Amino acid sequence: MSEHRAATPDGKSTVEQAQSSIAAIWDRVRPTVLEGVAVIEEAVVALLEGRLGEEERAAAERAAHKIAGSAGTFGFHRATGLARDLEALFAVGTEHDEQAGALGADNVDALRRELAARIPSPTNAPAEHGARLLVVRPADELSERIGSTAIAHGLQHRSADDLATARHAIQSAPPDVVLLDLSHLAGDGLTLLTELDAMTPRVPVLVQVGDGGFVDRVEAARAGATAFLPTALSPGRMVEAAVGGLERTKQVAGRLLAVDDDPALLAILEELFRDHALELTTLSDPSRFWDVLEETAPDLVLLDLDMPDVGGLELCRLVRADAHWETLPVLVLTASTAADSLHDVFAAGADDFVAKPVVGPELLTRVLNRLERVRLYRQLAETDPLTGLPNRRKFAMDVRRLRAMASRYDQPLSFALLNLDRFKRVNDQHGHTTGDALLQRLAELLARSFRTEDVVARWSGEELAIAMYGMRRDDGVARVAAMLEAFREETFATADGPLNATFSAGVAQFGVDGDELHQLYRRADEACAQAKAIGGDRVLPAGWSPGADDGLMDVIIVEDDPVLASLLTH
Repeated sequence: MSEHRAATPDGKSTVEQAQSSIAAIWDRVRPTVLEGVAVIEEAVVALLEGRLGEEERAAAERAAHKIAGSAGTFGFHRATGLARDLEALFAVGTEHDEQAGALGADNVDALRRELAARIPSPTNAPAEHGARLLVVRPADELSERIGSTAIAHGLQHRSADDLATARHAIQSAPPDVVLLDLSHLAGDGLTLLTELDAMTPRVPVLVQVGDGGFVDRVEAARAGATAFLPTALSPGRMVEAAVGGLERTKQVAGRLLAVDDDPALLAILEELFRDHALELTTLSDPSRFWDVLEETAPDLVLLDLDMPDVGGLELCRLVRADAHWETLPVLVLTASTAADSLHDVFAAGADDFVAKPVVGPELLTRVLNRLERVRLYRQLAETDPLTGLPNRRKFAMDVRRLRAMASRYDQPLSFALLNLDRFKRVNDQHGHTTGDALLQRLAELLARSFRTEDVVARWSGEELAIAMYGMRRDDGVARVAAMLEAFREETFATADGPLNATFSAGVAQFGVDGDELHQLYRRADEACAQAKAIGGDRVLPAGWSPGADDGLMDVIIVEDDPVLASLLTH
């Protein structure tokens, strides 16, 4: 019987690569594990001498529990059994017991020897996993500071100060995210931006426009800019914004949140999920659970059952008691598989449990199966059947996540509400099939034209909504106005002849026109109603006023310079 092993680019089999990665993690966490062994040793001595206090007992029990939960995952299966025996020893109380102390001394000595005798060591350094950042700007001190900051954030960094160098860097190692100083490359910058926007997968590009202002932002937005950065932004904030842009465009099979007070186990989970398009957030402090849950909006949560202060069962009950998160899948990691413990797990609302020490393939299979069921459910529950866009419920969830990201990376976020003009007349005169075709075509144009980090959804009826990350209100008006121009060119066949359609829209900005989605909707809806009242076929910002005389005129702009035409249109 022959065994086939897949090979990685460096020549190692996938099994060897996994073993190498786990060995590297063990080298990193081993000192912490041995510190736990020392805590247990001190408690055993205190038990033998009859001076074991409650605080010292609890610390030893906690240290043994952590080792029992993670040692087997690294291959130290005997250590798991020894640590469990020690955990049970310190769970019974603090009274002087020479027999128990002697047994504990034997076990802790065997535990230390077990962990010391089988130290894995990788044959090669683990592969570099950092995302690739390309900085396109002048080769100056600021560029160097951006590079050093990027490396400190775990990113692979390259820089280019001209178009040819940038293109060579992109061809040799396609970047995951780009910082582009548009004022430095002028027209070449827009060319590069268009090329990056056409790449598959699409590369997020964060742009600085210098003193060009609105006109440059309009052109950059049309060319595919992900977000705009102020020129005075510090290198640290630039790199943070780049990381945020990378997070938003990352195509993942699911977002996971793992809560465990054992850093060794969290490191193992990071390695386990790394190569399966799963975005994992780890949390060792359960008191921060709710804030991190709101910020990351995970598709599944992994909770350690036994943690100090706040345990996994309590967190699970909190999730189930909240209407927004009550359907979130929860998997519990537990070292106890006794019937009463498992009863408590499911009574708290958990969907499944995985026994410690964690066996990687078993946990991965359960997580992927659960996520697949979630995906199928959400596809039915969160997708509008006519347009194929997310529905209002899904839109609200996505906006919630974008708002947290915008706040963290100091980026604007705008909301647009689009409403087809004279839609009822279209349905009455040409039938609902034609009305549906208009909605479907507009939805298709929006979904195709807006960026991955934007969210397009059907709000209700003939209303469509867009959340535009990194876009101020005026930038959002320009983006939606460009879509209106494209939609005007669409022709629909009807029994009465060809039909052209338009829409009206209002755009509002979070933090400027309101802090909640319902406030933004109201302000954008008011602007949209104003647009319809003056003839439709236009896009207005929230708070727009026609002037003191309330008089309006239609203006035709004849200009062969598209940049100047965009400015005049605005």
